[in-house]
Amino acid sequence: MKRNYYILGTLLCGMSLTTHADSLRISATEFAKDPAKVSALQKGLEKMRANNNAPPLSPEFRTSFNYWANTHGYFGTGTHATDKDYYVNQYRMPQCLQIYSKAVCDSYYKHIQNSPVPNDGFTDEVWGTCQHGNLNFLPWHRMMLYFYERTVRKYVGQDYSLPYWDYYQEKAANGKGLALPQLVRGKQAGTLYDQFRTPGLNANISAIDPDNASAAQAFKWDNFTDFSNQLQSQPHGVMHCAVGKNCVLPDMGFVPIAGLDPVFYMHHANIDRLWQCWLNKKANGQPITLEWAKKNLGMPDSWYDTRYTFADENGNKVTMTIADVFTPGKIPVRYTNENACKVEAPVMVSKGAEKANLFKMNHKPVSSNKSIKLMGITQKVALAPQTASFLENSSQLSQTKLSSGQTYLILDNVQMIGNPNLTYKIYLSPKNKPDQKIYVATINYFGVLDHDHGGHPGHIGQLVYQVSDQVKQLGMAAEDLEVQFVATDLTLDQVKEKVSSQGLSISQVRLETSK
Repeated sequence: MKRNYYILGTLLCGMSLTTHADSLRISATEFAKDPAKVSALQKGLEKMRANNNAPPLSPEFRTSFNYWANTHGYFGTGTHATDKDYYVNQYRMPQCLQIYSKAVCDSYYKHIQNSPVPNDGFTDEVWGTCQHGNLNFLPWHRMMLYFYERTVRKYVGQDYSLPYWDYYQEKAANGKGLALPQLVRGKQAGTLYDQFRTPGLNANISAIDPDNASAAQAFKWDNFTDFSNQLQSQPHGVMHCAVGKNCVLPDMGFVPIAGLDPVFYMHHANIDRLWQCWLNKKANGQPITLEWAKKNLGMPDSWYDTRYTFADENGNKVTMTIADVFTPGKIPVRYTNENACKVEAPVMVSKGAEKANLFKMNHKPVSSNKSIKLMGITQKVALAPQTASFLENSSQLSQTKLSSGQTYLILDNVQMIGNPNLTYKIYLSPKNKPDQKIYVATINYFGVLDHDHGGHPGHIGQLVYQVSDQVKQLGMAAEDLEVQFVATDLTLDQVKEKVSSQGLSISQVRLETSK
């Protein structure tokens, strides 16, 4: 298969790929097999952590580990800061106390501090500028990873490249679930270790639900807008919450301090790799250039002019535009697997898969006909036939590009009620055989409680999933299906379900086919 790198500037300039061998990102699983690489990375991060104590106005401080964590987000009073008392005391601590004792919650929260912004003339433009809840999410994080990698390379060595967490490569001890990369687990991980993770993950005695890592919904979309929105939700947000106890615990579960966990950068490298897989598939062998992006991503020219500020490996101010992300040679990074990404766990194929998709033939929309509240327990939602087509008459889906003949599951106006500590996996199943359920997606809470999440803390909004494959596998008419919302804490541990005052509200659940 022809490899199609988004940064083939080396080839375009007539140079060999070996010129940028140090920019080849390998999986954390492969990285961990080389003790010399592991030791060098641990020592490099040790030097960066030592720079946490450098004078705040010095270039050395701007290459520190904390500086880079604060680039993504931070607590304090700067332009892009998050208010610590508001975020921790009003939202997160009440969530934590639903699960753990105050002593346990305090032990997880005690390291959270405000970070004063150095008055160096540009750090206020750098810190806390992570992009979530918008279409700048993927390009901003690609820029951030590039400059972070350059900084780490300065302290590790010129052969260093950022490893990515290929979720399905890391198996839990129970053989059924997923694990954190071995590279970051246990005290032997040194500076790659973070004690503030979902209990049991560091010791590999608790397993991450494999469904959390699914990018299947994202890859069902051919347009950039819907792909980006879906990928940002899952696996990006869901895996953040999986490492941060359903986004109840820091570090990975909290947007402002997620960058304090070294696995954060490996997680985002994998999200970036998945984006590259999608781009390569869409380009189908064409060089991915700025001209190609403007013709194929459906974004306005003004989007490409969006500029962000970072600190480079020498602590100097640098800027980059979204246009630079698509300009060959600007970000010379490749991945060992960026064409055939595994996007989901093995999917059960029901015995009814060979049957006709009656729903597609009839085009009958079905709906819950009422609002739904998910309050700590699993719930089955029956769907009744409708006369009007929501997809044809609703303006709410104006930002979603529907494909003719595809079946969609729509959750309208999803809102958090209070501070829930459980989320929900979504399934389709026959009403008369609820055990034959087929997985669709998982609702995640990463960033939902932040002020910058669309300006409405707790508002998740409308969720749209393409479910043609699931409906076809079930092989029956839409009115014979139901939607199941199964409570989960994102691990494979048994969830203790009980009715709670904290949960989710959904104004309507619909299923129909686009004409």
